[in-house]
Amino acid sequence: MRTIAQHLEDRWYDTNLHRAWISEEQRCVAFPLYNLSGQIVGYQRYRPDSDKKRKNDPREGRYFTRIKEQKVGVWGLEAWRNSAILFITEGVFDAARFTWHRYSAIATLSNDPSPQLTNWLWVVRQQRKVVVVCDGDAAGRKLGKFGHVAIELPEGKDVGSLTKDEFGGLLNTLDGV
Repeated sequence: MRTIAQHLEDRWYDTNLHRAWISEEQRCVAFPLYNLSGQIVGYQRYRPDSDKKRKNDPREGRYFTRIKEQKVGVWGLEAWRNSAILFITEGVFDAARFTWHRYSAIATLSNDPSPQLTNWLWVVRQQRKVVVVCDGDAAGRKLGKFGHVAIELPEGKDVGSLTKDEFGGLLNTLDGV
């Protein structure tokens, strides 16, 4: 059985770039979530061996997210670069795929950002190009309105599930953006 650390690497998660609290004993990892000032305001727990259908179940679900009440929390701010493009995705592993390749990316953990996050995204749009990569489903496409460019993946796909060639093709579509 592969370790959690090995599993993260398989999913393009760079533990040298991003914080992660790994428990091999419990077979889970917690990713810190940051507010827009860089303070930790919550976490997302991930259990790769658990059932994805158990939505936000703290003990048995594949994903469980907790953010302090009335707070904005995103993943990826700790690896923010002063780059011309910011990629926005729904999920941690989708954004991690971009940061693995040294692009700036955040995960909103939602396709329907809070009003505070929406305001922040509009400000960021004034400073750099924002590219939203939408999961290949109706919910994922909702996030697209927050970018200068919205890339809609094929039905059932997300950035984390793209092959190496598909991901390279996605990046090639951005030439000149």
